[in-house]
Amino acid sequence: MKKTSGIVKFRIFLWAVLALAVVFFLYLAIVPGGKITYVYDFKNADYQLAGANKFIGQLTPEERVEPVSGGEQKIIGDPVYFSLRLPRKFNKAKLTLEYKNESERPLVEAGVLMDKIIWRYQLQPLENKIIDDLALIWNVTTENGIMLLQREKKYDNLDNFLANPPLPEEIALYNYDLKKEYLLKDYEASKVKQEINYSLRGPYQFYTYLKGEDLNFTFTLFDLNKNKDSDAVEVNLYYDDKLITSRYLNDDGIKTDKGETKEAREVNFKEVGLPEGVYKIELRANDDIITKKITASQNKISFLNKIWLSDENDEDISLYTDSQLINAQTINPASLQTIQAGDKELEINSTYRQFSLSSENKVSEIKIAKGDIILAGSGVFSFNSENLLNPNFKKVDESFSTNPVGINYILTRYKVPEEKDDWKIARAEFDLNNAYCEWNKNSFIISIPGLKADDEINDNVQVKKIKIELEGKTLKEKLKEIFKK
Repeated sequence: MKKTSGIVKFRIFLWAVLALAVVFFLYLAIVPGGKITYVYDFKNADYQLAGANKFIGQLTPEERVEPVSGGEQKIIGDPVYFSLRLPRKFNKAKLTLEYKNESERPLVEAGVLMDKIIWRYQLQPLENKIIDDLALIWNVTTENGIMLLQREKKYDNLDNFLANPPLPEEIALYNYDLKKEYLLKDYEASKVKQEINYSLRGPYQFYTYLKGEDLNFTFTLFDLNKNKDSDAVEVNLYYDDKLITSRYLNDDGIKTDKGETKEAREVNFKEVGLPEGVYKIELRANDDIITKKITASQNKISFLNKIWLSDENDEDISLYTDSQLINAQTINPASLQTIQAGDKELEINSTYRQFSLSSENKVSEIKIAKGDIILAGSGVFSFNSENLLNPNFKKVDESFSTNPVGINYILTRYKVPEEKDDWKIARAEFDLNNAYCEWNKNSFIISIPGLKADDEINDNVQVKKIKIELEGKTLKEKLKEIFKK
């Protein structure tokens, strides 16, 4: 009898343990309070053995990081990524990075993936050494998280600066959106059609300008069909950073990845009655899409930040850019070459590696002998120097000089990292409502521009800890929503 009683008690104990486990895991999945914190601590021996915890994935790719050692991990190449597994939907993520930047890389930023097709990240600052250094010698005013740096103090506060700002060419920005009216005084609408007959690969964005004319573009597109993904195309029109309208082109219907092709197709984009000003057009597509030709009524076409010249371009190509940092790379061994950028040469002697040069020129001409080259920079690119159009303020990025000619003011939403026991602690906050999420995972990036794993320079950023605090609706708030429906 006693034996039977003991068995019953043991079973009750097991059921109680199971019930507690179920309640515990339900609690982790539901997060009834709406807040939870995950930590990637490189000092944790179990974490080092496992390579990652259950929620924050390890830093990748392997060739851009060194193995975890001594409670830290060195990032040796830019960028690196990690995933965050979500037990349920959250609205906000607060990231805290504990790190060392002994190599004094000018920028350290973090971001969350917003669009997988064009790999767009919502980036936030962690460290900007250029601003840190200038803040030691320029006048600094900080109000409500906004920092105003002045080479010579002329404004007592931020309100006075915004009410009566200096000339736009005297201002540089970092993580700050400052509106300005951008009108071209001597602009005249083109009387003839413009054509860009250079083939472009993948997504791109460009600026154009309208005054008393219809916006009229035709994109001639071709699908390589080298992957099995749907190769739909979306063309978006923006004015003052707001989406106005879009055009769509469905996949060509070929589902294989063997390069089977159909004839090129067109997307016509015409809008009438638009006000004068700068417009941004975005072609959103994956790398299977080739733009064979762009025909336009507008004469100002300047590609923003990045342009991929496809391998169909088999003749000399000339472009112009206002970017003072010019990056170039190729994935095609047949496209290895030396390109001319202004009065400098940039040798591209290996694939999948980014090569860079800096220029002091306001506008540099880039000469390329063979296509399949990806150009990038903090500025615009155009096939005609007269068509260059850049309405943006100068940006305090990795190419920004510590003694910037003509720049007398900097506006930024940026907080200098804290320091604790030789380590820096920086924080960034992200809106997850429109972030890309796949299999309940968000993708995060740590960006350190200019840090290269293959340049034989011993520089790195050491990471000690990654902490992410998630915030979302409480169980009570969610139940209220359900019952209201």
